[in-house]
Amino acid sequence: MATAKRKTAAERWALPVRQERSRETRERLLAAAERAFAENGYDGAKLSDIAKAAGVSVGAVYFRFKDKEALFQAIAESFTEQARTRLAQFSDELARYDPPQIVRIFVLRTAENIRVHRGLFRAIIERGLEHPPVMSVMMGFRDEIAAALETALSRRMGNIADLGDAVRVATQMIYGFLLIGVINPEAPTRRTRDAVGGLADAVAAYFEALARK
Repeated sequence: MATAKRKTAAERWALPVRQERSRETRERLLAAAERAFAENGYDGAKLSDIAKAAGVSVGAVYFRFKDKEALFQAIAESFTEQARTRLAQFSDELARYDPPQIVRIFVLRTAENIRVHRGLFRAIIERGLEHPPVMSVMMGFRDEIAAALETALSRRMGNIADLGDAVRVATQMIYGFLLIGVINPEAPTRRTRDAVGGLADAVAAYFEALARK
């Protein structure tokens, strides 16, 4: 018996489509919705504007997604699916580096992800708590990232007590610092790349101090 093809996030949260052209339209809608979230926030993003940006009618939006919440969920799940693939490659790559380099690479790539997907993260900050399924997806993936970082560091640092707790503290600090830049154009991370480099140096120093204990 043939194995059923696994649905992508976009397919799970969109209404069924039969043609490749319709799938391409769905992907354009997801991209347009994320841009609208970045520019206007979740509440300010109108389906009519999303449709216009994607080059379709409002009816075409409802033909594929039942509402804006379904778009939000699909964007979140699409992001985690793609990021999970990159995370696997990233984890293999980190085996070549020492702990300070591992931390710096992690910070810089996290900053780039948040910059590219500012619409998703702005929507999460503004309305995520009102959408438990989105938060469940994102928090679950956050835990996967922390586990991968802990594994990479433990390979090079050995069996250090409280390394897992230190990773969770560090990742929370990183996300907090970077996410401020999503909603505040005057935040250091929005104004200069040096701020991200400074964050990377600070977190690397944190783990270096932990290793010396």
